[in-house]
Amino acid sequence: MRYGYIRPVDLYDDVEEQKSKMDNVDDVFIEAHAHNKKRRELERLFNEVVTDGDTIIVTDLCILADSTKQLLDLISSADENHIIIQVLNIDLDIDGSSKFSFIDILNYISDFQSDVVKYRTRQGMTEATVKGKQMGRPKRSDDNIKQAVEMYMTKRYTLDEIREATNISRATLYRHLDK
Repeated sequence: MRYGYIRPVDLYDDVEEQKSKMDNVDDVFIEAHAHNKKRRELERLFNEVVTDGDTIIVTDLCILADSTKQLLDLISSADENHIIIQVLNIDLDIDGSSKFSFIDILNYISDFQSDVVKYRTRQGMTEATVKGKQMGRPKRSDDNIKQAVEMYMTKRYTLDEIREATNISRATLYRHLDK
């Protein structure tokens, strides 16, 4: 039997795109969240559903695992139970008889680790935004910019005096003068 596994990790494919790539599968297991803990559908798929000779289909390695160790554990478990893991986006079938060159393996691991870092960064930024944290450089006060422009227009202040009084840099002042 062929089983699809989908997780809402939106690095490359969102859930709908993952579903659309799951051709000719007998059943699809969809995780309700993208977190790395409590992945009930993956546990159910590996522990209760798949048997010898079955195939698990995912779009990317980062859908299947969140770390190199977890990926190794899942692939080892699949190998012990004669289960094939098919990764669609990189056109890779992982089974006990697969023979890869060392360079191919290093490339896959490198890409996987890069994907995990990207995903965790995005997830952290999303969580910080939900908690009310501001991303990026803080915006300058409009009052300070207005005061700096007014001081500049009077021609009575030097740029250093304007910077001291308003904490607005020369570049920021000139940028707002051009507007």
